[in-house]
Amino acid sequence: MPEGIESRATCLSAEEAEAREDSRRRLELAVEAAKVGTWTFDLRTGKTWYSARSKQMYGLPPDTEMTTAVIRKSVHPEDWEEVSRPYLSGFVEDEKVEIEYRVICPDGSVRWIYSLGAARRDEHGVAQMINGIHLDITERKQAEHELRETRREFELAVQGANLGSWTIDPKTGETWYSARSRELYGVDGELHLEPSSLKAFIHPDDWDATVEAARAGFPSDTLSLEHRVVWPNGEFRWVHSLGTVVRDEKGEPTLLHGIHLDITDRKLAEQELARSREALHQSEKLAALGSLLAGVSHELNNPLAAIVGQAEMLQEDSVGTVFEARARKISAAAERCARIVQTFLAMARQKEAQRSLVDLNEVVASALEITEYALRTAGIAVRVTLGTLLPKVIGDRDQLHQVLVNLIVNAQQAMEGGEAFDKTLSIRTSVSQSGAVLLDVSDTGAGVPEKLKGRIFDPFFTTKPQGMGTGVGLSFSQGIVEAHGGTITLEPSRRGAHFRLSLPPAPGSELLAVPIDAEAGAPAPAAGGRALVVEDESDVAETLRELLEREGYKVEVAQDGAAALMAIDRDDYDLILSDLRMPGVSGPDLHARLAETKPHLVERMGFVTGDTLGSSMDDFLRNCGRPVLEKPFTKAGVRCLVASIVQPGEQP
Repeated sequence: MPEGIESRATCLSAEEAEAREDSRRRLELAVEAAKVGTWTFDLRTGKTWYSARSKQMYGLPPDTEMTTAVIRKSVHPEDWEEVSRPYLSGFVEDEKVEIEYRVICPDGSVRWIYSLGAARRDEHGVAQMINGIHLDITERKQAEHELRETRREFELAVQGANLGSWTIDPKTGETWYSARSRELYGVDGELHLEPSSLKAFIHPDDWDATVEAARAGFPSDTLSLEHRVVWPNGEFRWVHSLGTVVRDEKGEPTLLHGIHLDITDRKLAEQELARSREALHQSEKLAALGSLLAGVSHELNNPLAAIVGQAEMLQEDSVGTVFEARARKISAAAERCARIVQTFLAMARQKEAQRSLVDLNEVVASALEITEYALRTAGIAVRVTLGTLLPKVIGDRDQLHQVLVNLIVNAQQAMEGGEAFDKTLSIRTSVSQSGAVLLDVSDTGAGVPEKLKGRIFDPFFTTKPQGMGTGVGLSFSQGIVEAHGGTITLEPSRRGAHFRLSLPPAPGSELLAVPIDAEAGAPAPAAGGRALVVEDESDVAETLRELLEREGYKVEVAQDGAAALMAIDRDDYDLILSDLRMPGVSGPDLHARLAETKPHLVERMGFVTGDTLGSSMDDFLRNCGRPVLEKPFTKAGVRCLVASIVQPGEQP
């Protein structure tokens, strides 16, 4: 052992030496089976004794004399100071020695030794003898090293996968979160399981699900839950927590280990997919509605055509009588019904954009006509200010109409859900200083939250509750307006929401004053001649007959296409007005037969229909080039149709 200790030793009697040797042999035999080495250090003589097992741990032969020099040569240099300290001090302060240290064997291998010894003292408390054991803990140390390496590799793997890791003690509530986990929670410091700290970071709607397993005493050995984490700035992230429960011999949970995975992008993608599916579902319903309207329009437009036509003639015939005012009211109501049906049909059609000169004031009037009932029953007042000198724009009237209806419906829903006493929808058309045509729609609802203003035009983004919207309205509207060369923006407002459409004026368009009366503007067709009306609805056919007779025509009616062909075989006609859809020989069939047998009559032919939603009819009308009048029609509409046939060079 260390130099200087031997000088303090005293001599032992032969009997004491023999007794000590005998004790060593018995101890050595006792611990041999346990593979435990034994050792003794005599502070009085400075002599050290190692059992064969202890020497084997050092890689030394059994007959090696364990001097201080031999021991020092074997102990790792970095560990010698700690090993020799209690011996050099004479165990004045140390009651026992317990240390783990390395030894370097003669073959160069390194082993870990656990040494445990206790001091035996005399009546004065002076240490006389140190007896102890040696345990070879190399395998344990290697296992600990491998575990540390495994943990380090795991941490590197977790870090490389951008995962957070966590540990929770369910008994004490103490938690450990890795830097990545704290980053997911939007904080820098440590997190703890106590409600006063961790609960503040979990979304309130997800808290019960987050602590459900803990409240139930962790019935399962695995944990897997998805929840939202609310950041201090109000933003939130979706986190998937995966964990394993470690239990003691009684099955009680003692520790929880797990990882955190940021699944925000996946959740947003799932939500967008769900909105896309809902939008597709809505689109399919609209497509089904369009197909339904194709049939309903034909059934509804035929009686409406008769009502409108008869009401107009009744109004003419009652001039100067007591029935004049009543006839005027009937005619006005019938025309309003006709306009509403035509507007719905225009919205339901799926067709390519048809650009023409559009008066935004007329678009406003049409949009308010179909939304008037919903606004009125919701208690919403409408304030309209239309520019009296407004340039026309080039665009698709139906598409611009859809944009405005969407803005009106959005405003209505915003005010219905609010608590404002004053519910007012304001619509205004004007011209900007740069010459752009402006359409402003504003409401007195709750408005758009500041943090959402940059997202309201994103596809599928909506602030409406589930079932009230798909989030395609504003995005769709923006696409339409931009396709027209304009912009749609959310303007600053002190109250509610204020949307502005800005469209370029049509090149060379004149300023509009008072709208032209449709009746006065209808061209008068050439009087006289023979006309053939082909219509399977008797009321509609009779109304057309009377209207044409008032224009000076001698009219014959055919109830279907077959009857019309028979009439055409017998006589010639100056004008042929035919329905499109009829049983047997349809309007397109009649047109094809005339093109083969009497092509000169094709130029005298026009169509009157209550159904142009079908793609086949759209293709036919586009290819045949003949004028068409949609039901329900007015006298002015019939006059325009006739004029476009008999005076094609003057067609408006």
